[in-house]
Amino acid sequence: MKKRPPRNVLLISAVLFLIGFFMTSRITNIWGLYLSYGVLCGLGVGLSYNAILSTVPKWLPGRGGFATGTLLMGMGLGSLILGIMVKRIMDIYTWPSAFRILSATFFILFFAGSFFVKNPEAAGQTVKERDSVGDLPLLEMLKNKDYWSIFIWSVMASSIGLGIVSNSGYMATEAGVHESSLALMVGMVSVGNGAGRLIFGAVVDKIGGKKAMAMGNLVFILGLILAIASRKTGIALFITVGFILAGVGYGSSPTLSAALTKKRFGEKYYPQNLSAIVLALIPASIIGPTISANVYQQTGQYMNVYLIMLGMAFLAFLPVKIYKED
Repeated sequence: MKKRPPRNVLLISAVLFLIGFFMTSRITNIWGLYLSYGVLCGLGVGLSYNAILSTVPKWLPGRGGFATGTLLMGMGLGSLILGIMVKRIMDIYTWPSAFRILSATFFILFFAGSFFVKNPEAAGQTVKERDSVGDLPLLEMLKNKDYWSIFIWSVMASSIGLGIVSNSGYMATEAGVHESSLALMVGMVSVGNGAGRLIFGAVVDKIGGKKAMAMGNLVFILGLILAIASRKTGIALFITVGFILAGVGYGSSPTLSAALTKKRFGEKYYPQNLSAIVLALIPASIIGPTISANVYQQTGQYMNVYLIMLGMAFLAFLPVKIYKED
């Protein structure tokens, strides 16, 4: 990103989506799926994610958290909208045709969008990149305990969120939610997730990272307590509100990790540093869903899953305590 302007990165993403989705429409084995959808489309997502998050907030100095939260809310809502659109396309066409449509659509959208995403300098504005104590390059950041505080906190928060998202329908069924309302329940987690990204983006600008991370933990704790109460009492309203809060807590992780990386380690090396902090999603995507699935298999209920995640939410206060605000 420091060597290539964001427009070029988005154009590369557009080509990756074009090739990746088209190749997916023609796969004949699982390895083809890994390459086309997993590697090519995944690389396109990663490049565009980094380019947009490291560029757009520069236009709102002093409100970087809010800008980041707004962008990430759009990303969360985008996945929900895309799922609905793809389902409708597949109701009309075959799945290979659906992926070819996605191939052309994503290419056009990212090609057109690349003309609008640019650094403020390109529009005649001034953004000063300072090589000061706060501007740490990637290798120096990796040696800093504040990076690991943010990283570990993000792993814990994302693990809880993904553990609930991956099993929210089954959890709601166990709590007595009627089958006709399951889709709504799953949607509530997504709505909470999108709202959480926006809320915590605004909050971190006001109260700082340390308090915002602690607030994210508290939201998770309250949501999990309500889920446990629903399991004990059979009151579906408790788990509905609990899932919304869990979604809000889950939304705190990507927003705060991105915003605090810039705030703590500076603007100059932000694109590279952001790539390192986003890696927290890799262990989280394994830990959360694995805990939910394995514990349920062994016990036949989700109560112990809630208790383990509640313990993780309390444990997440440790990296918050270690993190230094400046």
